[in-house]
Amino acid sequence: AGLRLLEDGPTEVAGVGFAGAKGFCGGFDKHMLQPWGERTIKQFVADAVAESMHLESALAKLRMERKLAVLHYAPVKGTVEGEPLEIYPYLGSSRMAEPLDHFGVSAVVHGHAHGGSPEARTARGIPVYNVALPLLRKRNPQQPFLVLTL
Repeated sequence: AGLRLLEDGPTEVAGVGFAGAKGFCGGFDKHMLQPWGERTIKQFVADAVAESMHLESALAKLRMERKLAVLHYAPVKGTVEGEPLEIYPYLGSSRMAEPLDHFGVSAVVHGHAHGGSPEARTARGIPVYNVALPLLRKRNPQQPFLVLTL
């Protein structure tokens, strides 16, 4: 059927490069969890860093101009806005935005923030789209999908 798991590495389809990672929790910007204190907290942050490195490695292998990053967790705070403020740290991490900006992807899609906002941008202006199905259904019940032109 042509299924390709992005967890196994990046792929190219019709001249567009696709890189994916689960992403991770940890918070955004100056409120990002740091590796201090208990061993469990340090391991949690290490897992977030490992996911960011996984994405960075995949993006580094893509040599084409048009690239799409596919994540589960949000890489920017803007697409979780609308969720309860208390759960922001569990919806994503800014650590994932660093490789996106560094490698200049064309766009990013993610889910997980079912009550968040549909679109935001990274620090360097890369569009990030929250494509969580409940959010897409809320915006357009008859056509709960997003069409991107890269």
